Amino acid sequence: MEIMKVEQRKDAFMPLFLLADPSKDMVGKYLDQGDLFVLYADGVAACVAVVVEYGPDACELKNLATAEPLQRRGYAGQMLQFLFSTYAQRYRTMYVGTSMQMLPYYRRFGFVPSHKVANFFVDFYPEPIYENGIQCVDMEYLKRSL
Repeated sequence: MEIMKVEQRKDAFMPLFLLADPSKDMVGKYLDQGDLFVLYADGVAACVAVVVEYGPDACELKNLATAEPLQRRGYAGQMLQFLFSTYAQRYRTMYVGTSMQMLPYYRRFGFVPSHKVANFFVDFYPEPIYENGIQCVDMEYLKRSL
């Protein structure tokens, strides 16, 4: 396993980004602003993450996705641990905006509730988004001290 920062051709990983954020337009809004990291397992891009600056003391995890056939192997967790140690040198806090369905996952890694953006998924996405049969409506923000 190896995690690498990717500077060029970031859009080559669009199929992975779309697993976590189904709008190519939304991904495009943050992709060029952020740092892209790719976790390779046996030479295959298994997991991606995009992190952007959120303020002078904070960064935001904008996208974290694992290739579907490689899910449930701990790659996203390994990516998170890498990001925590990498960004602790520059920032005090990491934020992540997510759906209600993903809250338990991020809480396992020390994230706690921060704030909510009401109707985010309804207002900013052209089509309804469903996770596990439940429509995503509000963007739930969590934060974690680095």
